[in-house]
Amino acid sequence: MSWLRREATQHNRSTTSEALFLLQNSLSHRFGKTAVQAFLEKHPTSTNTEAFGLRIPDDLKARLRDFSQQHEISLNMEIVMRLSLSFEKYRQHTVAAKIESNGYRSKPNKGSTISDSEKRLLDLYRGLNEANKKVILTLINNLAKND
Repeated sequence: MSWLRREATQHNRSTTSEALFLLQNSLSHRFGKTAVQAFLEKHPTSTNTEAFGLRIPDDLKARLRDFSQQHEISLNMEIVMRLSLSFEKYRQHTVAAKIESNGYRSKPNKGSTISDSEKRLLDLYRGLNEANKKVILTLINNLAKND
């Protein structure tokens, strides 16, 4: 949910609009039985989840329901699986940061991965206001000069 909220904010959409956009774009993806089973094993149904109500247009809901029946899972699980696919694609798109004296610049970095602690740090950084981001970058820049 926190990722979905950040994506919605970044794209100037409501959380619901962002979810609907991602679901609509996920319809071209076909999950095989093995992929569905792997998802269910990796993400068992839990009572420790955040509730989120989503009003889905009838045509999109019908298509998602067809997929959920093919996969023999609930409509909710189909929706979660498709949103999770978008989230996993997002996580796999890694970015390397280069700090320069004139600020921060990001560039694609193929083949590298971001550790869980780096992902957490990036999430925390993205939640900061611009003044605090500037302070953090100045601190990192100063630390880099001293190494």
